[in-house]
Amino acid sequence: MRIGSTSDTDFGVRVHSSSGWSSSIDRAAIEDLFVFTDYSWREYAEAVRPLGDETLMKSAPGSGWPALRDALVHINWAYVRWLADPAGTSATEPEKISSWDELEDYRRRVRGRFREFIDSLSDDVLMSPREMNIDGEPMRYSPADIFVHVLLHEREHHGDLNTLLYQLGVEPLIVEYRFSLPDRALG
Repeated sequence: MRIGSTSDTDFGVRVHSSSGWSSSIDRAAIEDLFVFTDYSWREYAEAVRPLGDETLMKSAPGSGWPALRDALVHINWAYVRWLADPAGTSATEPEKISSWDELEDYRRRVRGRFREFIDSLSDDVLMSPREMNIDGEPMRYSPADIFVHVLLHEREHHGDLNTLLYQLGVEPLIVEYRFSLPDRALG
């Protein structure tokens, strides 16, 4: 069932079965999330890049992250951790980044691999659960589940980015899905 279903029982996002909850998110919904994360990255880039690489690297005590750079690298490293090896999570360390240009290059590469991977899968393979080694533990996920996990992981760190911006004296951003959509004003 696709997101947006009008079913009274499953709302098109999760379906309950005797084995638990299973994802029913489809390729179109994953693409929507991919576009949203592009939008949100652009919003943060517009706010952070003009502040210079010094701000990117500046210590932000009390934020939970050593610097803004560390949170941004972590967001992008998740694409490597979860998607570099279709059989399981990767132990690859995050890249060392010291400038916005390096960060943009890292993001372009990891998102490019995301795009190549999802484009290589048929809809059946995308939606079919398979065994994966998740930090040494065998688990069953469909590639769609992992793609959604990575995209939502990025979204979940927006609060961290805003805390870091606040700690650095920069106005936090309001990055919401609806703002990424085409103008829907009536009249």
